[in-house]
Amino acid sequence: MNVDWGFPVPVDPSQTIYVWFDALLGYITALLDPDSEPTLENALSKWWPINLHLIGKDILRFHAVYWPAMLMSADLPLPGRIFGHGFLTKDGKKMGKSLGNTLNPVELVVNVC
Repeated sequence: MNVDWGFPVPVDPSQTIYVWFDALLGYITALLDPDSEPTLENALSKWWPINLHLIGKDILRFHAVYWPAMLMSADLPLPGRIFGHGFLTKDGKKMGKSLGNTLNPVELVVNVC
């Protein structure tokens, strides 16, 4: 996808890469053990394929369309199910960093347990 806000393709600077392509690859790299060689085989050997891909509804399109397309193009297994959950709310508003209305999970555990 060639968009003004994308980043240039190294072999063809007149074209851009849609940022979500790069962002979604993080799911595979996150599977690597810290001490393992950073190869696709090592990343996928322990945790892939997955049964459930859990994602927020605001970015469901990217995870339900682009991510499976990327996996299929790489001949990798798809998640068994993709579940888009609703938003967490606090005081009737969607929780988020930009609103500053998030809860600290560590404090919750300390105070509740």
